[in-house]
This record gives sequence, C-alpha cells and structure tokens, in this order.
Amino acid sequence: MAHRAQAQVLSGITDAQKSGLSLGREKGTNHRAGYKHKVTSRLKASASHKQWCAANPERVAARGEKTRSENHYRWKGGTARLNASIRRLTENRKWMDGVRARDGKCTKCGSLKNLEAHHIVELADLLERHGITNRDAARSCPDLWDLTNGKTLCRRCHYAHHNRKFNEDPREYVQAAARAPEGAIQEAAQSRQRGGGGEFSGGLL
Repeated sequence: MAHRAQAQVLSGITDAQKSGLSLGREKGTNHRAGYKHKVTSRLKASASHKQWCAANPERVAARGEKTRSENHYRWKGGTARLNASIRRLTENRKWMDGVRARDGKCTKCGSLKNLEAHHIVELADLLERHGITNRDAARSCPDLWDLTNGKTLCRRCHYAHHNRKFNEDPREYVQAAARAPEGAIQEAAQSRQRGGGGEFSGGLL
C-alpha cells in the first residue's frame, strides 16, 4: 500500500484533502498555477533533470526535434529573423551569463545594475563572416560563443553605444526618488521642463 493511502486509512482524510485529490485527478487542468515551490525542491528537480539529460542525450535531441521549426506549436512560417532567433538559443544565454560573470560590472562606467553582454564584433557581422544561415550552423560555430568577443555593459551604456534612446525602469525611479533629498524631485522636474537634464542624487531623472 502506498504511503499516502496508508496514512489515509490510519488517520482518515479531510474534506479539503478530498477536494484537492479530486482536482488533481482532472486531466488537462493546472490547479497549481501560481504555486511557488521551495528553493530546495526546485534545486532537486533541476539536478534530477540535468542528470537525466546527461544520461539520455539521444532522447534529448529527439525531443528537441519534435518542437523545432515547423514542428513547434507556435510556428509561423519562419518569419523571425535569424539574428533574433539565434539570440534565443541556450548557447547564447550561456555566452551572456559567462561574459557577465567574468566582468562582474559595467566595463565602461563600473555600474553593478542592469548588466548586459555586448558583442565586440557584432553578431550580424559574425553571421555574415561565417556564412551562417540557420540555428544549427550557429550552434556549431565556436566564434559565436567566444567569451573574448564580449564585454559587460550596463543597460544605459549599452543603449548609448548603439545610439538608442534610454528610458529608466520606472521601478528604479521610484526607489531612487525615495532616497532623494527633500525638494530634489520637484527641482529636477522643473529642470526637465526648462530643457535641462534633471539629474538628482538618485541619478534617475
């Protein structure tokens, strides 16, 4: 007899438990939406999943083939640009994590917030240089995942490098405003109306 069934025999079962079991047995439903597992549970599941993937590489590859390209349920005929598609690869995520972990801060201003990995030689140039036309070719090209071709920039410096307009995260603005001296926010707002930069101690206006 299973442990849960044995416990139910010995201790009985409450109405709430009966309701939960009934919901759990419904197919095609997710009654645990929004439920957060403990960190220890997530780490245990992650370790188990990594172990299974390492022991079954052929099954991992076969499973991936079922969900790629036209086999994916959100396939729209290949409308996504190759550049954007490659940036969603696991290999690119590992590359970005490796660059940020190596530098630890923005290599331009020293900021520790909103760090992003920047290509020294642009990704588009690498794709053209190596004649890459699909994701599989990108995966097998070591130059794309060379950490020496990356450097860490904060979001502000990254936007400035690419000449893009930078808008602060409103949540960061609220936090900085709470730390600002009395009257600084009003003064900064008036400065913005006059065309000034509007900087205050929080540096976020």
